[in-house]
Amino acid sequence: MVKHMISIELPLSKSQLNRGLIVLAAQGNLKNWLSENPDITPKGCRDTRLLIEALIKHIEGEDAADFMDAGTPYRLFTAFAAAQFKRPMTLSGNRSLKSRKISPLVEALSAMGAKITYPEIEGYPPILIETGIQQWTDVQVSVSISSQFASALLLIAPLFPDTKRIILTEISHSQSYVDLTIQLLQSLGIDVISTYGREGREISIHGSYDKLNAVGRDQLALEADWSAAAFFFPLLLGLKKTDTLLLEGLSLNSRQGDRQLATLGQLLGIESIADPSGVVIKRVADLQDWQQNLGDEMPLVDLQNNPDLVPALVVGWCILGQSIMIQGIENLRYKECDRIAALQQNLVGLGCTLEQWSDGDADLWHLNAAHRQFPEALHIDTKEDHRMAMAFSALQPWINTLTFSDTRCVEKSFPNYWEQWKKCTFE
Repeated sequence: MVKHMISIELPLSKSQLNRGLIVLAAQGNLKNWLSENPDITPKGCRDTRLLIEALIKHIEGEDAADFMDAGTPYRLFTAFAAAQFKRPMTLSGNRSLKSRKISPLVEALSAMGAKITYPEIEGYPPILIETGIQQWTDVQVSVSISSQFASALLLIAPLFPDTKRIILTEISHSQSYVDLTIQLLQSLGIDVISTYGREGREISIHGSYDKLNAVGRDQLALEADWSAAAFFFPLLLGLKKTDTLLLEGLSLNSRQGDRQLATLGQLLGIESIADPSGVVIKRVADLQDWQQNLGDEMPLVDLQNNPDLVPALVVGWCILGQSIMIQGIENLRYKECDRIAALQQNLVGLGCTLEQWSDGDADLWHLNAAHRQFPEALHIDTKEDHRMAMAFSALQPWINTLTFSDTRCVEKSFPNYWEQWKKCTFE
């Protein structure tokens, strides 16, 4: 059989780039860096463009910024704007963003002297930053809702002198994203020490941005996005057995927590192989042989540190008709939409279910794909969530008429997704 390799162009890692933009702005080097890297803005996803726009508005002394549904930029920028206060600034968003709580971060910033109020609903966007941080005060912050609260504080800590301490409480998920922030600071020469104790995770930061040389693109170590790559794993299942995908710009040694996809892909019968141009993924066996090799025991996979991979993996397992136990995904309820509810709703048409297992307090879920079917037609309600649209797009070769309530939502993280999708001969 003739092997066929399809090259997929991935966006830059949002997680790395968004953090890097905050560092550049903190150094006062953002505009210069953008002029030296003119590909960033036009090729960037919507989240990145919104963060750049907000940072430029802050530099120019404007008093408002709209983040639409960009949760990560909103949280990172909130801390930055409070730490680098210039004038009162209102930070707003759309209906999706207004449903995502911001109060744990606001409380931490308020403990340092910032005055932040809620023009609409207490604890939720929009917010008005009336005055900024007076001085660094060692703080606690709950990360039960989002690890981004911790990353936001970590990124502003080097704006202040001496040693800064942050204690993270209610740790349950996504610590790989905190690790990514710590690794970025350490790579720049900031001393960061993290330990786990009785109160939670204590992080000490020593060093400041003004002691660093101007940060360049190489120091930010920008890579292709492993989270975006996830959607091509279930897509591969619909290609010919001999087809492979080259995911350009990925590294198996990435700092991104979602590099774990290379291992998790094995639960889809997919192998990841390092390549000079990125990572090649291929099927290791046909579906029937692979499932027989699994045996009777239902796999259990912990995804608490990789929540962005869940939609793609769930659709992949449904394509295979593979039931599985999933742990650590409760936090998906607090994303751009309630992703657990969105998955449950859209899986019905496939004859699959995703239900909490046994004890309602346990973050353990059963994906039952034993009765999986491929209907003649299926409509996907994306809930205007980019990851819902991209995940369920993998069903195209299995369903004659696959439609979506919204396809433009992918602009949030992967503007050219549909162009790359078409390379897989699905249109």
